[in-house]
Amino acid sequence: MTRLTADDVGALTGQLDEFEAQLESVAGIGLRDLALRAATAEPVCVPLHGARIAAVPVSSGEGLIPGFSECVAAILARLGCDAWVTELADVRGIQEAVAGDAGVIFMADDRRFIALDLKKGRCIDDDPATADGYVTALEAAAGGLLGRRVLLLGLGPVGRAAARRLVSRGAIVEVVEPDSVRLRGALEDGLKISPVELADGLARCALIFDATPAAGIIDAGDVGAETIAAVPGMPSAFTAGAREILGARHIHEPLAVGVAVMAARALL
Repeated sequence: MTRLTADDVGALTGQLDEFEAQLESVAGIGLRDLALRAATAEPVCVPLHGARIAAVPVSSGEGLIPGFSECVAAILARLGCDAWVTELADVRGIQEAVAGDAGVIFMADDRRFIALDLKKGRCIDDDPATADGYVTALEAAAGGLLGRRVLLLGLGPVGRAAARRLVSRGAIVEVVEPDSVRLRGALEDGLKISPVELADGLARCALIFDATPAAGIIDAGDVGAETIAAVPGMPSAFTAGAREILGARHIHEPLAVGVAVMAARALL
């Protein structure tokens, strides 16, 4: 996962209303409905409302990101969960969460961000949850993915999970991945993807899934009125000029979508 800064987290917390309004304007669904669509293959009742969920700060590695756990709890509360941040961190925080009757614990270190389902003994990982959430947003905004060409940037953990979801939804997936080892591994694993150069992919694909940390590689001249971009990570591959043209069609918020899908899956 991308390590966010305190400034990033503060901005995310303050912009949840704006992000959800943009999501509804371009995809026609809010964060809660997006999470439910992404979390399950079939419509089911997921008990988000009132679910006891604790965000536990973790101090290992580079240490706590100020405001991160509070932002996670704010996103969960937005879904209707009874969410809070434990006063203590690390193992003592887990102990505090369990004592507070949490059914799910959210926690992250420098490498992993998980939701731990205490009742069913399951661990929900952020990477596939984020990928599936953003594919769901892209599908809703595009009015379906069946037979549509999608340009996927990057085959890291989020990119590979996105490729699987895109293919399962009937998309024709073209991939830009400069790392030959990653690309070969994905092809050997049977992922139905076609390697392309960035310029060729941009010329053919109106739908773009940005799963690369490369910044500003897609400019204003590369996007048009039909372009829709799902951008889960930071920084965006789109320049400021390209983002201005896209407006709400630049679907970008690096925490809320993943947290929402993780919660829905943990509570299934």
